[in-house]
Amino acid sequence: MTGHAGNGRRDFGKRKEPHRVIIARGDNVRSFTISPLMAGMATAVGIMLAVGYIGATAYLVLRDDIIQSSAERQAQMQLSYEDRIASLRSRIDQLTSRRVLERRSIEEQLADVVERQRDLDTRQARVSGLLAKAAENGIRVAVGGPVPAAKPASPVVALGSLDAPTGIGGTPEPIDISPVLSLRGTKADYNAAAEAAARQGAAAPGKPLRDLAPDAPAAAAPAADGPVTGAAPDQRVELIENVNAALARMDSEAHAALDVIAVTAERDAAAIADTADELGLQLAGIKMDLSSGQGGPFVPLAGSDFDTRIERAEKALLALSQLKDAARGIPLASPVPGAELSSSFGPRVDPFLGRMAMHTGLDFRATAGVTIRAPAPGKVIFSGRNGGYGRSVEILHPSGVVTRFAHMSRVSVSEGDEVAAGDPLGAVGSTGRSTGPHLHYEVRMDDRPLNPARFLRAGEKIATLLDD
Repeated sequence: MTGHAGNGRRDFGKRKEPHRVIIARGDNVRSFTISPLMAGMATAVGIMLAVGYIGATAYLVLRDDIIQSSAERQAQMQLSYEDRIASLRSRIDQLTSRRVLERRSIEEQLADVVERQRDLDTRQARVSGLLAKAAENGIRVAVGGPVPAAKPASPVVALGSLDAPTGIGGTPEPIDISPVLSLRGTKADYNAAAEAAARQGAAAPGKPLRDLAPDAPAAAAPAADGPVTGAAPDQRVELIENVNAALARMDSEAHAALDVIAVTAERDAAAIADTADELGLQLAGIKMDLSSGQGGPFVPLAGSDFDTRIERAEKALLALSQLKDAARGIPLASPVPGAELSSSFGPRVDPFLGRMAMHTGLDFRATAGVTIRAPAPGKVIFSGRNGGYGRSVEILHPSGVVTRFAHMSRVSVSEGDEVAAGDPLGAVGSTGRSTGPHLHYEVRMDDRPLNPARFLRAGEKIATLLDD
């Protein structure tokens, strides 16, 4: 070809000739013309077939690894799900077991609370009886400290005693130097343990022990039987704890009350026994060593058995009651309350002879006709005239002590009469060996005169203990 085509140049606007394929075989010659579109399509199809072939080949080669990886992933997921399910089942079992245990525990705690309350009711009955006995003996358990006693009123003086002339008298006796007339024994101090127990506090006076605790178990027990069963576990547990705390508090207060009763009764009994010992008397055959020496290291009070505490309190109250009954048989009161002394016990100048003599009693200054009263219960063993004593009365008391009342103007009792403390015996006078109206009062033991002033002082010391 010639022209531009021969020079390898393409003229603009001139169409390019399609490709022609000529196939010669012998004398046969064939030719094909391939358009660009057909060539492009054939190329694309070839490429697609090649890619498909290569992909299929790769899939066939890698298929086992892919399947194995997928199977492993599925197995791992299955194991994870199974572990999760097992964990949830275990949690459910734990919650179920815990719920059962909680229910059983709450039931056991409720049973324990009911048993404790029954035991506390039994104890309270015993403690209440003991509190009543303690009140009968003048012991009242109080929370606070002891209330100071009211200031005593001025003593009632016998009628006309201040203005009456001093009268003395009596039968003279030789002075006996040998008898021991001094006081024996010492005053027992308050037991520190009693004050410590009192500071711990027990019950308010007159209030049942059940009311000492703010949360009474009487209200708690019905709650335990009723609303507790329908309440939430936490509420039930909290309620049981509150009831247990209230029961423990009441139990502690019962122990404190028993300690106060025991220590106070022992202290009062020791005071009465010491007073009797100072007078040289043995109270109704009761042999006690309450005022002996004490000592030892301080050991804080620990919770002891309830039966031990109540047994100690009962024994202390019994001993105190016996001592009080015996002490009431001692003439400790004045036969003429409020009257002053005109002559004391001991050596004095005889008003008739003017020389030293032994005055075996006390002379109370009082006007004629003032009532003379028995200082203690007893039996009248003499009533009538008795020489220099004039009209007189003698009383034998349960303690073995004999009291004599002389120079009476009138006698109101007869021999053999039983008199109580405070009963009238007669009236003040001036019969017998006397210089004027007065009461000559003697206290004798085994027919030996004792100083009546010691008995009067002893009576002032323990008067509050003997008054219920």
